[in-house]
Amino acid sequence: MEHISNPELRAFFERHLPPDRLLEVDDHLAGCDACREALEREARVGPAVTTLQVDFAAPEPHLEYAQLLSLAEGRTVPAEVEHHATRCSFCANEVEDLRNFVTETVDVVRTLRVVQPVASGARISRWHLSLIWSGLAAAVLLGAGFYWLGSHHAPPGETTLASLRDGDHELSLDKSGRLHGAEGLEPEQQQAMQTALASGRLAINEPSNFNTRQQETLLGPPVAAPFFKVISPVSQMVIDGRPTFTWEPMPTATGYRVRVYATGYRKIAESPLVHGTAWQATTSLPRGNSLTWTVIAECPKGEVRAPTPPQPEAAFQVIDTDTAAALDRAASSHGSDHLLLAILYARAGVTHEARAQLDQLAAQNPGSKLVDQLKASLNQAAPSPISTNAAQ
Repeated sequence: MEHISNPELRAFFERHLPPDRLLEVDDHLAGCDACREALEREARVGPAVTTLQVDFAAPEPHLEYAQLLSLAEGRTVPAEVEHHATRCSFCANEVEDLRNFVTETVDVVRTLRVVQPVASGARISRWHLSLIWSGLAAAVLLGAGFYWLGSHHAPPGETTLASLRDGDHELSLDKSGRLHGAEGLEPEQQQAMQTALASGRLAINEPSNFNTRQQETLLGPPVAAPFFKVISPVSQMVIDGRPTFTWEPMPTATGYRVRVYATGYRKIAESPLVHGTAWQATTSLPRGNSLTWTVIAECPKGEVRAPTPPQPEAAFQVIDTDTAAALDRAASSHGSDHLLLAILYARAGVTHEARAQLDQLAAQNPGSKLVDQLKASLNQAAPSPISTNAAQ
């Protein structure tokens, strides 16, 4: 295989190549260690090295509850709020949930005749509708809880829309939207718990740059199927700054080496020769930035890399320090509250841990359709790396 020249590597780094050649060089770099290292050398000596630095800027915060509600009700909001909602899948889902809840609430209001009849031609102002919505929303959220205080069931005669056994406690949602079995949740957490039980799905925050589930398109003849594949982390957010990398065994391999890259194929970590199919990073990786990794199997006839085109790159991200600390506190204080932890992990994008919490919830609720729905929503948004890998 002919290597890429240094001038062309510099042009690739500075994005001066024509589009078709840019794709060709990118595909070549994905499978060529020598050219990756040459690109790294070019980056160190060139003035464009600053563009290779990882952007450690703090992630943009999510919208506040009042802003989400304004969007759900169709009210005018600042341009930056509307722009954020179009870019952030988490906030977009929250707005959609609130919009559906507002619609259902208005239907309930009409059914129960809470709104008194008005004279022909009169209108109910938006202020009155907002007041009604706020009152009903407050009634829904009052019963939610963060510390489990015992088994609380819906009052006699009330229809239970959803119920789950979670540790020593019974959670239930009645037909009025009241949550029983918990107390003391913050407003945002109350809404998340009520939404999960009512909708049967989890809100998942996943970076938009996790587009690696699609295979790459190669320019040229097809290549042979890969001999082995990576397992985890792939398209995942992880908590531990020193994550464990796992992969399938490669027949005839005498050992493996893992390499981790930041933006621009800048190598930031490498394992020694490993004789198993797992390796944990020995130093903390940068948080809040998209990273990729590969594993090279050393075989008698040469090296074999995974993943390799047309397989997608193995991308992952270590969550930021504040989010990691908050999740650690929640896990320490509420280790047996699996639904709550599943919600928190999913909202942070840590789908592996969210899936583990739902598995424990399923064991406590055999045959529960609600748990199946929650797991299906998680798998639809973020398929399990093992099941996805096996299907490839």
